[in-house]
Amino acid sequence: MSSNPVTNESPVYIDFSLERGDLFKASLQLVKRRLLIGVGIVVVVIAGLIYFFALIDELGLLLQLSPMFIGFPILGIAGQLLRIHATCRRYFLSLSESQRQISYMFSGTTEGYDLHHGDSFNHIAWTDVSKVVEQSMFFLIYRNPFAIHLVPKRGFHQDSDIPRFKSIVRSRLGNKCCLEP
Repeated sequence: MSSNPVTNESPVYIDFSLERGDLFKASLQLVKRRLLIGVGIVVVVIAGLIYFFALIDELGLLLQLSPMFIGFPILGIAGQLLRIHATCRRYFLSLSESQRQISYMFSGTTEGYDLHHGDSFNHIAWTDVSKVVEQSMFFLIYRNPFAIHLVPKRGFHQDSDIPRFKSIVRSRLGNKCCLEP
């Protein structure tokens, strides 16, 4: 954590209404690496089977066995995508309309940031943040591997707020943030 806070800048306010698509896109980003590894394994296994059956000149047998060797792995990957979608949908529907209204306030002069969601208020200390990661459409604030706050870029009041937000985060977290320059 850096000891020179950003003191000359005004606070950055972020307000947005959480959408189901936000949750799904963020969830895909979080599991993308595991899904790609799974797809890679499936492709290697399928290519190996095709090669093996071509070597023994039994491609007809492969076509008979294709539902088992090709279809089931592909269904497994599709099943994981459907599971992520269903989980996001269930979570989103469990939130009341007021809980979907989220606002953040980041200031360079405080030891944390404020989070309002629904009728609740939280002050999260910077020491409780493990990292901040920037994606193309949002920021992910990790408190731990299981508690992640989603901050869509569309929630910033002005485009100039994004660099100020990044400056505050960098000054508070130092090397614990993965932000674009």
